[in-house]
Amino acid sequence: MNGETFLDRIPCGILKLKTDENLTILYSNQAIQSLFQTPASLQDMVCESEYPELLTEIRSHLTDQAASFDLEFKAKLQISCTWCSLQLNYIPEEELLYCAISDITRMKKFQEHLRIREEQYRLASRHSGCLVSIYDIPSRTISPSPEFSRTFPFPHTLPLSPEFLIENGIVHKESVTDFLDFYNDMEKGIPEGKCITRLKTGSGDYHWFSSQYSLVCTEKQKPLRGIISYQDITDQYEKELAYQKWMEYMREQKRDCIGYYEYNLKFDLFEEIIGEMTQTMPEYVTNSFSSIMTYIAENHIFEEDREMFLKFFNKNQLLYHYYRGNRSLRLEHRRIRPDGSIYWGLGMVQIVSDPYTDTIKAFILIKDIDESKREALNLQELSKQDSLTGLLNRATAIHAIRNTLKNSQGHHILIMLDIDRFKQLNDNYGHQFGDKALHRAASRLKSALRRDDIFGRLGGDEFIILLKDVAYSMDLYARLENLCSLIGSALEPEAHISGSLGTAAYPEDGTVFEELYEKADIALYHAKKHGRSQYAVYEPGMSMANL
Repeated sequence: MNGETFLDRIPCGILKLKTDENLTILYSNQAIQSLFQTPASLQDMVCESEYPELLTEIRSHLTDQAASFDLEFKAKLQISCTWCSLQLNYIPEEELLYCAISDITRMKKFQEHLRIREEQYRLASRHSGCLVSIYDIPSRTISPSPEFSRTFPFPHTLPLSPEFLIENGIVHKESVTDFLDFYNDMEKGIPEGKCITRLKTGSGDYHWFSSQYSLVCTEKQKPLRGIISYQDITDQYEKELAYQKWMEYMREQKRDCIGYYEYNLKFDLFEEIIGEMTQTMPEYVTNSFSSIMTYIAENHIFEEDREMFLKFFNKNQLLYHYYRGNRSLRLEHRRIRPDGSIYWGLGMVQIVSDPYTDTIKAFILIKDIDESKREALNLQELSKQDSLTGLLNRATAIHAIRNTLKNSQGHHILIMLDIDRFKQLNDNYGHQFGDKALHRAASRLKSALRRDDIFGRLGGDEFIILLKDVAYSMDLYARLENLCSLIGSALEPEAHISGSLGTAAYPEDGTVFEELYEKADIALYHAKKHGRSQYAVYEPGMSMANL
């Protein structure tokens, strides 16, 4: 028996390769020829997508003068995918590679099967404590756990599918769409998902279940199985509905926030943290409110604003606001980016009482407002202030109000205001005294307004105010009464002056400045007609003709 006949009888492929650019085949035994149709080079045997990486690995081993090394590759065959192992011996003096090639496809499939099983058990363990089922995506069948089978009434001898559960009344009619979408998401390859559906239990009653899945995929990321857990949330679902409107709003806000925090004031602990602190929280920082806010202040807040930040985000201060009826709070402050640059942030706090417990919760959002804040600051710097009162002048105030109203989603109140009998005041006491009255009145009014509100002097004794983002629950009449009172006491005890106010609301009374200005002006003159030192809120039907 000659050497080549001997090599043909070995149950694996044998190659002799030249270490040239193409790895030319100098010899191949019968096993190689029967599989690969007499290949001329190694490239003829390897899948095109695999060959560049394989070649790079071979060249690397040759450069390192490795005497022998093992590799794997996918073979270029017409039949189904075949994995091969490649054992190589390098003979430098001959510039040759002697290779043995074996089919390892079955081993690869077994490894993949083992990986999938391990992933299934890992995910099932993660979902422990809940009902569990496995959804086989290729066959569209559900494999229930024993606990699942005991909970839901269905024939255990039949293969289960999502449609079968719907047709047999296990899924409530109002939940069919969400139930099907849940399974469709698995089939689309979405890695994880959840839904809340009403399912019929063995007692015949429908219960609310929170279901969530995690996907197991093949090596090519093709969806294979969904590991599904079900948790009965019937008792708590009504409570969740009570928070739904608020949480939907917060969910929208979370998308572009710097940080989001849910804080339980009663137990002094955070129930959820998203954003800036998720990855950077050191171990020494506890879960208490003061500890986390102190850490944020020291590491993320501009030095000059730290004291203000800590005073605002103080547990006792938040409770004080809550019991005083101030449930929505805002704080603009400067923050430090990771690169050390300074930017403006807005802290928004909504304090709510859980209607089903005695706990008080604070929902905190931190948003980046640097662009809009700097634009506002630039506008303030570039604008000419009223030289007498220090307020915005007519043009700047109107421009600022127009910008606020443009595409606004908020609720705003426009106030027109003037000093009663101001000409008579000037005639009796002189213009210098009149200027003093304007300055004092403007100063006292400004102290009662928020930083975001717009306050300007239109000219003479006429002023304009825009109360921005006013809650519908705000006592507008009390606010207007207070403004009138502030004007009346501006010059006391030297003299008593008074002012009249007229208001119009955005968007109820108009969505552009001209509409609101006209209606607030009409309301102002109604206030003057009824005795001055009063206020009037615009109502449909008011007009100058009725005066």
